[in-house]
Amino acid sequence: MLKKLGLVMALTGAWGQAQAAGPDASQLKAPKTDTEMTKEVKEVMRSVDEVKRLPVTGLSLVKAGDKTFLITDNGHFVVAGNFKLVDMWQGKLIGSVADTKGIDKVDLRKIGLNPDELSTFMIGSGKKEVVIFIDPQCPYCHNLIGQLEPLGKEYVFKLVLIPVLGKESAEISKKLMCNKDKAQSLQALVAKDYSKLPALERKEGACDLKPLQKAVVATKLLDIQGVPYIFLPSKNTYKGGAQSFKTLLEKDLEDEINGR
Repeated sequence: MLKKLGLVMALTGAWGQAQAAGPDASQLKAPKTDTEMTKEVKEVMRSVDEVKRLPVTGLSLVKAGDKTFLITDNGHFVVAGNFKLVDMWQGKLIGSVADTKGIDKVDLRKIGLNPDELSTFMIGSGKKEVVIFIDPQCPYCHNLIGQLEPLGKEYVFKLVLIPVLGKESAEISKKLMCNKDKAQSLQALVAKDYSKLPALERKEGACDLKPLQKAVVATKLLDIQGVPYIFLPSKNTYKGGAQSFKTLLEKDLEDEINGR
């Protein structure tokens, strides 16, 4: 993640240098006043053609005639003019609404997140990977977990613990991660019965909680605001529970085949 942050900073610096090396002062037009800019934006926004909600909190890409804007959900702020929108996760420049195709897909490893380095428990041995962020007390999560075993020959399910439901969830997550008997921890997670897990050792260094800490950081990076949160084999994401996980996976395979 730090490596990718350095790349972003380098790109930002390069863009700033390019701007500084632009036309000299004699070639530049007089800057427009705030009132002129606001009026121009309002005029163009009256003829909106396309809107694409970006996979970030509160921001959309808007096409109006031959103009493109970024606008906040409440319409308070608009980014206008010759801006550059770069999708660092997909590695491409977004210049139009058409360029946003596939923008909702997330390849965790491509953005520097390896599920195996997080607070992860695994069910199944198939070749297709499904990553599910869960809380140990979440009923919708456990409804999904109960459906996984019959699908385990075709899929490998990686359950990433994130304690989002309070202090008790945090304690349970620590017990699951710190237990040396990982098979017992997985069994407890599947059964949602944590009563037989060993008590936590409180002395410093007794347990490595870095994988759990990394998982919590990952939820911020991925803007995960609720569980279950699923990363499907097609790189599409799905939020919430599913009455039939098998049906959801079948639809995902269909979407992947059809390029959706």
